[in-house]
Amino acid sequence: MREVLDACAKWLGTQDWGAALLARLPELIAEEKRYRTAGDAGELLALLLSEADAQKSDSDKERFHATYETAVVDRAPGRQLYDALLAAAVHDLCPLCGYQPVSQIDHHAPKATFPLLALTPLNLVPACGPCNQGKSNKLATEAAKESFHPYFDDLGDERWLFAKVHRAEDGVAATYSVRPPAHWPGVKIQRLQHHFTSHKLGHRYSRATSNRIANRRRRDIRLLASAGPEELRATLEEEAASAEEANPNSFDTALLYGLAACEWYLNGGVEDS
Repeated sequence: MREVLDACAKWLGTQDWGAALLARLPELIAEEKRYRTAGDAGELLALLLSEADAQKSDSDKERFHATYETAVVDRAPGRQLYDALLAAAVHDLCPLCGYQPVSQIDHHAPKATFPLLALTPLNLVPACGPCNQGKSNKLATEAAKESFHPYFDDLGDERWLFAKVHRAEDGVAATYSVRPPAHWPGVKIQRLQHHFTSHKLGHRYSRATSNRIANRRRRDIRLLASAGPEELRATLEEEAASAEEANPNSFDTALLYGLAACEWYLNGGVEDS
């Protein structure tokens, strides 16, 4: 937190209220500590709900927003911190959808309601445009609809994203769904289902399927012609296992396993794609 305000200090020095904002650093550091403690304990939503009214009416609300938009997003050295957050995304992929490249920073706790967290690194999550724009700027009021936080929520190493590949009028299509592990707590299952629905992941993955198929179609047709459907299945399963090792619940992992399980695709459907 101190590093962020230090990066903003030069710009803040040009504002007649800059010194007053810098003087709130101890308060911001304490808020960051509470945020981390609650996130580690799985109690972040409870903390945010308890603070929402007070933060929303903070007298420096617009100043915190202006500092983020100007001193962090638009000007160096604050922009260097912004870019470092983007670069921290694993494989440059959005942690909220798992398949589109990151391009923006999302405030997990909306800055409109939580100005004291507008500059807090733990609250700044790299995301793709569709996920950032599609995410509600309203705080969930029940645990079942709490947004996943990539820095605190562990979705495990078990597969829960699946694809069913089938024939469509224009070739190959896939329907995506989530099947959370049965041993997960009920609220976690509800949160996953809400995340999948609220981010329109099923629709977005389905739209991206045709492009993925087009990129591999010629290779799969050649393999089918030279080695037969079982060799094509084995190749797809091997690729799926490799994708699963990197991310068991990526769009690519689900699609590859779906292709390997689709008898129509393996027995010539690939030629119709």
